[in-house]
Amino acid sequence: MSRDNPLLFALHEARPFAERVARHLGIPLGTVAERTYEDGEYKCHPLEPVAGKQVVVFAGLYAEPGLSVHDKLCRLLFLCSAIKDAGASHLLVVSPYLCYSRKERRIQAQDQVITRYIATLLEASRVDSLITMETHNQAALDNAFRIPTVNLDNARLFADGFIGWDDGGPVVVASPDLGGIKRAELFRQALEVRLGRAIGHACVEKYRRDETLSGGMLVGEVEGCTVILLDDLISTGSTLLRAAQACHAGGARRIFAMATHGLFTEGTGLLESPLLQGVAISDSVPLPGVERALKAGRLVVVETAESIAATLVARYGLIHDAD
Repeated sequence: MSRDNPLLFALHEARPFAERVARHLGIPLGTVAERTYEDGEYKCHPLEPVAGKQVVVFAGLYAEPGLSVHDKLCRLLFLCSAIKDAGASHLLVVSPYLCYSRKERRIQAQDQVITRYIATLLEASRVDSLITMETHNQAALDNAFRIPTVNLDNARLFADGFIGWDDGGPVVVASPDLGGIKRAELFRQALEVRLGRAIGHACVEKYRRDETLSGGMLVGEVEGCTVILLDDLISTGSTLLRAAQACHAGGARRIFAMATHGLFTEGTGLLESPLLQGVAISDSVPLPGVERALKAGRLVVVETAESIAATLVARYGLIHDAD
């Protein structure tokens, strides 16, 4: 292994994903010492020397049993600060799911713009660059961060993932809300290339006031078609179900849903909905208890580790002579 290879680190909960990326790079993960005190306070530091080195830290900023989003964010900030205090020359954070990316604008007086606050915290910890995946709003990400950021889209990966569901009939890609039209169009173009035939497009209106959803008018022709509803994430699943109902009413023959981040905050009931023939998500957020859906072919999990490894090589030139 070349001395120019970066050092890779991940806190405990992010290690499984980081290990998959590391295997594609041919570089082992470094070791992080972590300790939680009796009163709940926490400390961590890298065990390999980082002075003068390029360092990559993997983080999964989603909630899971025993660890809130805020626990994970705080631990990441501590580790990043410790690495820079120890003299790392460049620190890159890879966070496929970036918390608070949906809170990127004010919707009422004195409202918060938490995406910008997250950027400020990471920059204060002297993070030099960031890779994330399918953030909610590309423009908001660009405006929030002053450090270089890369927002990976999974259009090609999801296009490949749809092949097993394609039956050769007409296909329409639909956005479940107006804000996702650009994302859906990128996927539609990738799918058109992958299938080698024309793909239609549609959109379903959606309005949200506090926690209440309304709207449901379908724009576009879906009758007799296979419809793919594409979104950045699945939280409660209510947005996708509302859109699926609109497409079903419009005469869609089959309906599938695809989203990069599968949070499933109200359980995995969406996977059992009779409105949907299948759901595809990426591996950005671990999803336990889905063996039955996987076995039945109703759930496809798209692997992203190779894509992130390729980005590290191509965009950052971090790997020079990996074994």
